[in-house]
Amino acid sequence: MNKDLFSAWQTYVPDLGNILQKMEEKTTIAVGVAPFPRIMPSLFLDHYAIYCVKDAVDIDLLRRYTTIFCLEEKHPKIAEKVHSTGYLLRNWAFQAFLKSRRHPYRLMFYQTTPKIVQALEEQNIAWIGNRPESFSGVILKGDFRDLVKQRGLPSVPDWRLSREEFLGTTFAGAWAHWDRTFVVQRADFDVAGELGTFFIRNESDWQAMIAILSKDERYHFVTVSPFIEGYSLSMLGCVTAQGVLTSTLQLQLIDVPESLHGQMPTGVFLGHDWAFRLWPDVVQHAAQRVVESIGAYLGERGFKGIFGIDFLYDTKTEEVFPIECNPRFTGALPVYSLMVAHQRVPTIEFFHILSHLNIGADFDFSAVNEAFKKRLPLAHISLTPKGVFEMKIPLAAGIYSYDRNARTLRFERPGAFYHDFKNANEFMMIDSLPRLGGRVIQNVPRLCKLIFPRGIARSSFEVEPDVGEMITTLSAGLRENQAVPAVSESDAKTSDEF
Repeated sequence: MNKDLFSAWQTYVPDLGNILQKMEEKTTIAVGVAPFPRIMPSLFLDHYAIYCVKDAVDIDLLRRYTTIFCLEEKHPKIAEKVHSTGYLLRNWAFQAFLKSRRHPYRLMFYQTTPKIVQALEEQNIAWIGNRPESFSGVILKGDFRDLVKQRGLPSVPDWRLSREEFLGTTFAGAWAHWDRTFVVQRADFDVAGELGTFFIRNESDWQAMIAILSKDERYHFVTVSPFIEGYSLSMLGCVTAQGVLTSTLQLQLIDVPESLHGQMPTGVFLGHDWAFRLWPDVVQHAAQRVVESIGAYLGERGFKGIFGIDFLYDTKTEEVFPIECNPRFTGALPVYSLMVAHQRVPTIEFFHILSHLNIGADFDFSAVNEAFKKRLPLAHISLTPKGVFEMKIPLAAGIYSYDRNARTLRFERPGAFYHDFKNANEFMMIDSLPRLGGRVIQNVPRLCKLIFPRGIARSSFEVEPDVGEMITTLSAGLRENQAVPAVSESDAKTSDEF
């Protein structure tokens, strides 16, 4: 950690030197699919590394900041078979990697499953992460909504039906219950991505949803809620020994047409905009109370560190409703932490690791909590991989500019942090950016991420015209001369264990 940053962080954490010394007793190795979401601990840990599964252009850039091991670089055939962390932990290639470590280490996971914990304990591996039982009460949408009501928090009205009751319901019958657009979700089985949430506006939407849910036998209950006109928001929390730290309330970008590029709009999360804020302070405070309450519940169950709550903000009534809990690092990271770090404030990842290692620290909780609410002009949005089967454009990770007249992109320089921008007209392209000629898997959440040092949103569902035009131009270029390949085993399977 450089001296200037150490000095700035020490104003919030007086005993920073001793804390870092304890953190550095073992090398922390973050394990996951991609390296960029795991880059922030490299700011404060010298003994830090990332073990990622998939190769990407990002790795060339991010190795400037930390050590990165990539399974696909050395063992591409094994990487193609890895669909979960549980499988990875038992694979001989990963086992050989662990045996080659010369310095004591601990592995860090953003979310665990019983299989992951079992493998770690069988192999006697030190690790950072939360046990599944600590968040079992919030991870399913139905359970979380029940918890919200039990704790007396504001809740969206819902209609809970069994699978059989729901599949026997007609569109007219369901529409009559709310007499407006409504939302359908499985209540007791978590499905990430585009097939987890269904917005029912008409009979056609209803039939498309029924075709999917009638074939799925993994769930037993369905939640139906009225559609809330307003914004999709979120807030990060971090359970520490001193209390629950909370981020600012941030706008989520959902179903932006240019980013989806023809993909069905089914509540697909795409990014955030921290420059956008069209709600009063009372809404921020209401959301903070919710996050603190859910964080206290999680803490009582042994949960530590980072989690996130998704909200709906009703612009007519100025009410904010919690609708989902993500007991893990969320899609706001690491971009939110790029903003915090640029203001020379200890990042939320620092407090996550601090809490998991049970290091006693008398940090200035109020000062940190206040600093976590300060915003800079910053936004990010993801591109969907649907329809891009092979990378045919040689793109580097880093800072770009866009010429609206020529409709062309220009690579300006390498860069992965906020200070790498030189003006508000630039943007960063990063996070799993495929190499030239690389095969693009279709069932992953994003092709890559675009980060802007300015606001880009007009609402949760619309971006500024110049940004939309640039995304459309880039998306169209990526999809030129694409041929649909045969479905491979790796495309047919998914896992959210990473």
